Amino acid sequence: MASLKQVFALVDCNNFFVSCERVFRPDLWNKPVAVLSNNDGCIVARSNEVKALGVPMGVPYFKVKEVLAKGGATLFSGNFPLYGDFSQRVVQLLQEACPEVEVYSVDESFLEISTLPITDYEAWGRELRQKIMRATGIPVSVGIAPSKTLAKAAADFVKKTDPERGAFSVAGSDEARIELLTWLPVRDVWGVGWATAPKLKGRGVATGYDLSRVSDAWALANMTIRGLKTVRELRGESCFAFEHGGEPQKSIMRTRSFGHTVRNYYEIEGAVATFAAQAAAKLRQQGELAGGVLTYVRTSKHAAVQGGASQVTKLHPASSDTGAIISAALKSLEAVHDPEFGYKKAGVVLLDLHSADARQLSFSDDPTRIDRAAQLMQSVDSLNKKFNTRLVRHASEHIENEKWRSKRELRSPAYTTKWNELREVS
Repeated sequence: MASLKQVFALVDCNNFFVSCERVFRPDLWNKPVAVLSNNDGCIVARSNEVKALGVPMGVPYFKVKEVLAKGGATLFSGNFPLYGDFSQRVVQLLQEACPEVEVYSVDESFLEISTLPITDYEAWGRELRQKIMRATGIPVSVGIAPSKTLAKAAADFVKKTDPERGAFSVAGSDEARIELLTWLPVRDVWGVGWATAPKLKGRGVATGYDLSRVSDAWALANMTIRGLKTVRELRGESCFAFEHGGEPQKSIMRTRSFGHTVRNYYEIEGAVATFAAQAAAKLRQQGELAGGVLTYVRTSKHAAVQGGASQVTKLHPASSDTGAIISAALKSLEAVHDPEFGYKKAGVVLLDLHSADARQLSFSDDPTRIDRAAQLMQSVDSLNKKFNTRLVRHASEHIENEKWRSKRELRSPAYTTKWNELREVS
């Protein structure tokens, strides 16, 4: 029996960070809104109205401050816990609609929908869009195609040309595929890098349609093997595998740029301990152990005298215990900290990750002590999850003294993750 031809849907949350802010500020719909990065340094999300002002993505805020002010833009400091919560809610809805979901990024997910009983792909996409809008308030665009590259292009096409349409399908229609690729600039083809696009254009390849028509030999000679796969994907051939479970992480990183230059060792210690605790909680959530902890500190890249260092401390045995991980992180910090420097950034990286089910003990390890520590961490995680806060924590984290925190002067409330910041309705 022949297998069904694959059909992919790419669900893209429109202007995602901005849309999350607008859910609780409906007065800002159709008005210019921008979201700033850590320390309110750069523009990381723009509404269509801000894009129309000529504000590019990633530009330092100080360079466009006057333009945004004249345009009447509303600004927000990045509220990443809020965005992450909305992302999970959208993914949950996608998983209810389709058993095969690949989370590609915080605002994009691929679905493999060939086995679903769908007779009209665009109608199905519009219905899914309406369901997500009703449940979360987040507008999405849905692209449907026989390859992931085409699906991503189709979602971009409908978002930019007819956002109210909501969905665009090229599955089973070569005419629609050609329409899409003729519209698509080669620089916007998924998989074509910023350095490759000008070279292709110089060789007469200006659109996705032009690229789809080059020979396999030409693509291999000018774009490598991945480029050849991209060309075949544009023709409607699925070459990029659907990731059913995702690759396991090789490391877990928690890092932050400070709101000001930090010289006090006690403040840096509290920051590093907090990062270590957050990373440890994530490690346990994934059911893994870490074999090493890397701690690093950096000065500002604008400092007159720049410096920084990192060091790895091994964990024997491998562990997910917050106390052991904080201890290792602070041991590394003590080794790399230089009192002559003022630091602008620090971070903790958990290394050598492997499944907790594959734990290996040496003769000197005490299994009873290890099991007791694991039970304690399970209780801590349960309490913190129940109350959705860092209710139970190590004293070294210094949560109550957050002078090292990034600047977030324009941050919106934690509408969905803190009881005391929920919206009040009267």
